[in-house]
Amino acid sequence: MTRSRLLEAVAGGDVSRVAAMLHPDTAVNPAQGTTPLYRAAVCGHHDIVRLLLEYGADPDQPSGGHEEGLPLCAAACWNHAETVQALLDGGADPDAAEEGGWTPLLWAAANGNLEVADILLDAGADPGRADDDGDTPLTLAAIFGAYGIVWSLLEHGADPSAPGWDGATPLEIAVRLTAVDLEAVLREEISTRVEGEHTVLVVHACGADGTRRVTVEARGADGLYSITRQQGHAAIATVLEATLGLRPPADVLLRRALPYRDLDEDDETWWAAVHALQSRHDEETFLALARLCESDDPVEREFGVDVLAQFGQMTDVGGQTGLGEPGPGGETGLGHAIGHDPYRDRVLEILRDLARHETEPAVVEALLRAFGHQADERALPEVLTIINTPGREPTVHDPMALAAVMPPDHEDGLATLIRLSRCADDEVRDWATMGIAGLPADTAPIRDALVSRLTDRDLTTVAEAARGLAGRGDRRAIEGVHRVLCEAGADQDYARDLALEAAQELGLEISGA
Repeated sequence: MTRSRLLEAVAGGDVSRVAAMLHPDTAVNPAQGTTPLYRAAVCGHHDIVRLLLEYGADPDQPSGGHEEGLPLCAAACWNHAETVQALLDGGADPDAAEEGGWTPLLWAAANGNLEVADILLDAGADPGRADDDGDTPLTLAAIFGAYGIVWSLLEHGADPSAPGWDGATPLEIAVRLTAVDLEAVLREEISTRVEGEHTVLVVHACGADGTRRVTVEARGADGLYSITRQQGHAAIATVLEATLGLRPPADVLLRRALPYRDLDEDDETWWAAVHALQSRHDEETFLALARLCESDDPVEREFGVDVLAQFGQMTDVGGQTGLGEPGPGGETGLGHAIGHDPYRDRVLEILRDLARHETEPAVVEALLRAFGHQADERALPEVLTIINTPGREPTVHDPMALAAVMPPDHEDGLATLIRLSRCADDEVRDWATMGIAGLPADTAPIRDALVSRLTDRDLTTVAEAARGLAGRGDRRAIEGVHRVLCEAGADQDYARDLALEAAQELGLEISGA
């Protein structure tokens, strides 16, 4: 067997052919030329990587081909997450550097490869290790616009003030790039790389962190050139300011976020600004938010409500303020409510007053989100009025807010929640059923409402109902447990987990669980 045949099989991703070529004496670590492991890594063939490692391939040996280097750096550069994990499992050093001091994390940050960056950081990669020119993962992620990577680096202790090769800090980089037309900049940059006539193609996609990804390609006589960046610079600037303790006014953060509302997948830049303001506990910010809630501009009112929903409740985590991956409703897994909230009553008064006359749909949804976060029974009249508005199409915020503010044994509230559990929208039914299941009361109407959802077409709703019944000792839950465990697909882990919890409550033994 020649090495060229092995490299050919590796490049083709033919696992069985590669396996047939390998034996204990195979030279998998040649001193010169391309190594099989590097070829597998750069191609993203993680199964072959694991196979080569089993036969003694050295994960930290640089490949000797033209412009080649470390297998882990290649996999990180080309965003092959499973290959990165395979190499780390095989003992690769997450901080090993190739020419120029480039580490796998630097390659991931420079190319906006979020999943790879997270894998490397979790494996212990140094979040602050710079290349020979002085650029850090944070400065490179700021240049790319990789909001998610910046956030992960800060979570892992990266220094937000460390400058890059030109002396600019990550914040200075992000602020500068927020002010430019990114697509125009990329077009101009790529035009300098292509000679003669060429065709330019611009592709917009959603990045892994939810911000827009912009790719500009130019095809000319001398080949294809491509540049990719993300429009996460505004969110990056906001997060870095919060981390550094800088406090731009609320209206400044709002104006910065507005251009990205139609670009981000789930308003990531908007929520970055919201969380930055929620971490504050001062009168000046509170009064600014109160003024926004009185604005004639519905967008300003919506922003004010979103911030007030958890104002003063987002606290430092690991030395960072207000960082957290926002969910569809702006929730974050980082931060926690402080023990005493001096603004609670004043915030609730503003929200309730606004809810009594607000008609703008986006602001109404923000109010329901806010009431859900506040979880204060005093808001029940406003929540019920909104939900029962004639002609209103329910959203997930209806049951979320109602379940949060409803006191025990409130008949009108329960009747409304049960009505929402019959809504045509799967998500609304799911949230309403979860709300019913979580009620402290145990009455016949509650049990009947849960039983009626055991035949629901949405398995998560079925699982919520089964768990609610099981918690009340009602063995009719078994029907729902059986349905979920038999019908749930591979991507429905949450429903399966709920069903298993219900089974445990009932003392059922589930084989293979």
